[in-house]
Amino acid sequence: MLKGMRDEDLSRLSNQRLLDFHRKSHMLYSGNMAHRPLNKTFINSIVSFHNRVVHEMEKRGMKHNTPLKKV
Repeated sequence: MLKGMRDEDLSRLSNQRLLDFHRKSHMLYSGNMAHRPLNKTFINSIVSFHNRVVHEMEKRGMKHNTPLKKV
């Protein structure tokens, strides 16, 4: 799922699709943080993708208050 999302040109997405990617990145993050042992590489790639989404959201004037942390 992340592979298809990661390759998207975020600037071309509608606001709704961008927010969907934001929501999905949080779902993937929390789902993987709940399991042990952690796949740190995968979690960090989710965080990197999330940061790209947030950057695009902020360019569009959207607010963001839910940061993710790398492990």
